[in-house]
Amino acid sequence: MRTRVAAVTALALLTPITQLALPMAGAAEDLASRFTVQVMPDTQFYARYGTEAAGDIFGSRYGSNPFNSQTRFIADNQDKLGTQFVTHLGDLVDQPRDLASWDIASDAMKILEDAKVDYSVLPGNHDYAMVNDTSVFQKYFPQSRAEAVPTFQGRFSSTDIYNSGRNDYGFPGQTVDSEYHIFEAEGQRYLVLALGFRANDETLNWAQRVIDQHPELPVILTAHEIDAIDGQGNVFYSKEYGQHLWNKLIRKNDQIFLTIAGHNHGAGYHVETNDAGHQVISILQDYQMAYLGGNGLMGQLMFDLSNNKIEMTAYSPWVKEKQPEQLTSFDHLLPGGRGDSYVIDFDFAERFKPFNQGWVKGDENDPDYAEVLRESLRDGYTPYTITEAARPKDTEDYPHVEGTVAHWRPGQTRFKGQLLTDATPAPSGSTIPDVAAGNDMTRARYRLGAKEEHVTFTADKHPLSSDAGSLRFSEPNLKHGVSWFETAENAPVNDARFDKGYTLEAFLKLDEDWNGDDNGWSNALVRDIDGTGVNPDDPDGDPIQMLGVSNLRELRWYSLGENGKGFSNWTHEVPKGEWMHVAVVNDPADQSVTMYVDGSPILRDGYGPVGMAGEGYKWILGTSEWETRKVDGWFGNIGEIRIVDHPIGKDEWLTARAAATEPETPGAGTETPVPAPGASSSKSSFWAFVAGTLFGALGAAGAIAALLVSLGGEVTEQLRGMLGL
Repeated sequence: MRTRVAAVTALALLTPITQLALPMAGAAEDLASRFTVQVMPDTQFYARYGTEAAGDIFGSRYGSNPFNSQTRFIADNQDKLGTQFVTHLGDLVDQPRDLASWDIASDAMKILEDAKVDYSVLPGNHDYAMVNDTSVFQKYFPQSRAEAVPTFQGRFSSTDIYNSGRNDYGFPGQTVDSEYHIFEAEGQRYLVLALGFRANDETLNWAQRVIDQHPELPVILTAHEIDAIDGQGNVFYSKEYGQHLWNKLIRKNDQIFLTIAGHNHGAGYHVETNDAGHQVISILQDYQMAYLGGNGLMGQLMFDLSNNKIEMTAYSPWVKEKQPEQLTSFDHLLPGGRGDSYVIDFDFAERFKPFNQGWVKGDENDPDYAEVLRESLRDGYTPYTITEAARPKDTEDYPHVEGTVAHWRPGQTRFKGQLLTDATPAPSGSTIPDVAAGNDMTRARYRLGAKEEHVTFTADKHPLSSDAGSLRFSEPNLKHGVSWFETAENAPVNDARFDKGYTLEAFLKLDEDWNGDDNGWSNALVRDIDGTGVNPDDPDGDPIQMLGVSNLRELRWYSLGENGKGFSNWTHEVPKGEWMHVAVVNDPADQSVTMYVDGSPILRDGYGPVGMAGEGYKWILGTSEWETRKVDGWFGNIGEIRIVDHPIGKDEWLTARAAATEPETPGAGTETPVPAPGASSSKSSFWAFVAGTLFGALGAAGAIAALLVSLGGEVTEQLRGMLGL
């Protein structure tokens, strides 16, 4: 269960925005003086979950490890992409005492060595550990190994870290290793300072001496931590260390023109002005909280010396390696977030003039390496798509599974017996029907600022859901005046024990304006009993079943099993404004609790619980609870939710299409929506309303087609006739 803490970071990873304009001309036609540096952010989860003890999740599921995929791609395309240097930003591993993780990291980096690719490496906070009085980082990446890299110039080891009031990193006797390299590109030399996590002042003094010994060289400073990021994607120097590093080293050394770091989950950059009045670019790149621990995402920095630009391109060579049937909506070959790919204007000659008046660009014979990268990745790649055959034909086009204990369909929400129409409120007393077993949910009375319009019916839904719509919870700032639906006191689902396991499914969407500070730790579905209600000695006030989202935008499922064991499942950081299908499968055979998002199993699953404790307590939809008080309302959409009393496979999930099975209950079916209270009750008026909505609000042919597919039957024919289709 969770600890209530403030939000730390948030990714802008999947925000559908790009700052990058793709060139019209082919890369080969656009020659200039250019080179690239490849950036490898935190690889910790690739090492952790790639071990045999962890089940080699990547190899067993996908046939390869993202870490190896990254270094192999760099090695195979070094000349093609104009790569002059590679920097690893630290956190090679996640659990530093797990030597098998280090073996994975070591083998992956050796691919670069074998291909004669120059690189720097540095320890992150997860790389600090002492085993048999020896630094594990030094054991696997000793100075002798670094010296084999031609660009290596020297290493400095300190026995302490910078400690900004915190003492939770490192171990007694732990060494903090930093190193520097000098590489040549386009006839000029560049110095790379790679500082270990929170390098102390002794190390920074060493770094200052290195800079002083090379007064004419432009400096790229890499470290594990420099920048932080807020919920809006704004990047800034971290108060824990980055600000200290800026004041102590960066701002007073005009040679430092670029910094690159990971550690804090997100991607983007900011530009600051140093004491000499010149710009310093600071880049943050860390994808560890993205899908599958980062999904192989990394970065290419192209230095366009002719056109005075620095261009970042985020990409995943591992996504391209996956088989088409393995791809999900989270697989992004070239992610489009505003912090992922961008171009920064940078006048190299003018910026370097104060310390290197002789700096000149090289021969203009290099292609646009950013475009070469994009073309190479896209060649032969087929992105994930939802085919027309996979979409539901009507509201009954889903597998009706025996053993369904509850199936709530917000798309059939009623008020006083009438189905709601698009964009109409769901007032207190509105009912979400359970089409399987009569466990209807009813919206509770308003309190403490909650209003009728805070919950509305909408036709918006997941493209694979056969329901007619969803409920949108639209008030983001109410912590206590929340809105919710609940089962009746005597609803049969309240007494279900699920001692044969279960499958819980839900369609969820976070609002575009969701942020961790205001909306973190909210839940879509909970049980109306907390830990103290089961065990008076349990100080945790969270519900004993809860499906929701953390302040870091991780979906999580926690359930206390009927056998008294509890465990949380945690996903990667999920996107805002995108529908997701979540499935949680509890299998008593091995006591596993496996969570899937859009069909893909997550990394952080658990073992131990069987069934669900809490017999006799209601289910709550739309809010979290703390010590049975309703708090932290859901901000976004909730679609249909189903609970089955045993584990089922993907072919029986709500994302599959109807099989030759009996309906969950006799008579469960589709009803044609009728106007909500206050709207016209005539059929012609309703269709006029639908047509107006389609053409006035949506204004998209694709929306019309989707609606026709989802409505089906008589409804479709009426609409086709009216629209002349």
